[in-house]
Amino acid sequence: MKLSELKPLARQLEAKLPYQEMADSPGVKHYVDWTKYEGYGAEPPPISGKAAPCEILVLNGRYAGAGPCRGVEVEAVDEAPLKLIQLDSKMNAAVASRVPEVVHIRFSGTPEAPIAVRISARGDRAFSAAYIVLDFADGFAGDVSVIAESEGDVLNSALIEGAVGDGASINIAFASISGGGPHYVLSRMLVRSNASVVARPLAALGSMNSLIEEYIVEGTKSSVDVVGLEVGKGRSRVHHYVSAVNDGEYGRGRVRLVAIAKDESWVVQRALGRITKRGRWSESIAEGVTYIASKTAVAITQPILYIDTGDVEGARHSAADASLDEEKAFYLRARGFSEADLGALIELSLVDQYASSLTEGLSRLLSPYVERLKA
Repeated sequence: MKLSELKPLARQLEAKLPYQEMADSPGVKHYVDWTKYEGYGAEPPPISGKAAPCEILVLNGRYAGAGPCRGVEVEAVDEAPLKLIQLDSKMNAAVASRVPEVVHIRFSGTPEAPIAVRISARGDRAFSAAYIVLDFADGFAGDVSVIAESEGDVLNSALIEGAVGDGASINIAFASISGGGPHYVLSRMLVRSNASVVARPLAALGSMNSLIEEYIVEGTKSSVDVVGLEVGKGRSRVHHYVSAVNDGEYGRGRVRLVAIAKDESWVVQRALGRITKRGRWSESIAEGVTYIASKTAVAITQPILYIDTGDVEGARHSAADASLDEEKAFYLRARGFSEADLGALIELSLVDQYASSLTEGLSRLLSPYVERLKA
């Protein structure tokens, strides 16, 4: 759909649709505090930057350039595919109504370096909106990080959709790192046959930071392996939802999320695995781990499975609390660690679990953010 048609429609829907159709569970209160997105209406200012090799810049929703990189093609277009993105909520409609252009990125072959797609936002009380299309060709192999980052009190939002071609092997990290204001990042990816997706998402900080990832494995013998980290500090609120849907036979979906809530922060993680009737002989795993580092912090995990067929390779879900029990605390104190050190050790251990799961390429792109979170 042309943006000239999409944006007026989205504005109409924004005025009519609720933020979400169903109320949250009373035990959780709110997955997302939608009021944190209110009041951001200023037009984001034009900003510029120079892209490094194998780097693609999207600044305040507009394509700002790409560094040279084999197998990467980028163009700004005025048509949104809307193949996986739906204007089914007030927030999606609000983002779509403000998108200045659609950035279409095509990946093929084997790039010589990890690729960074940077969705950056700046502007006092501005609403920055991006629409990104990621197309991974059949047989593509490489590391790609899509990083939403911001400076100051700005709303950084992005709608992302795309497809992973037959036989492709991608290591991908969707990261949403706020500089203070709210973030809203929604990604939906279609995975075709004999493909491998290793996802390493990261969501941290922000007055309200919602990162939503959905992987639909429609091809046969494909896999999605997710290890994610959420970190809340100060009074930040973080919501991270990841779903891996096996809709093709002999697939594998694994989602493991780790949350750290410090100070007065609030973190909710939701890992969902599903095997549809068409996904027979598949495996689905959903796991959540939380660590609450202070008496005023909140961390909630909700691993969920939906299994629509009895013909499965395996299915399990689990939730765990990473807090120290008396036995572990005694073990560490006996080795010279003080009581005050124990909490920091747990945090470092959880962050290092995530960092150690990164490929060398993703580590190069994400290590600056990971090191900052350790401080």
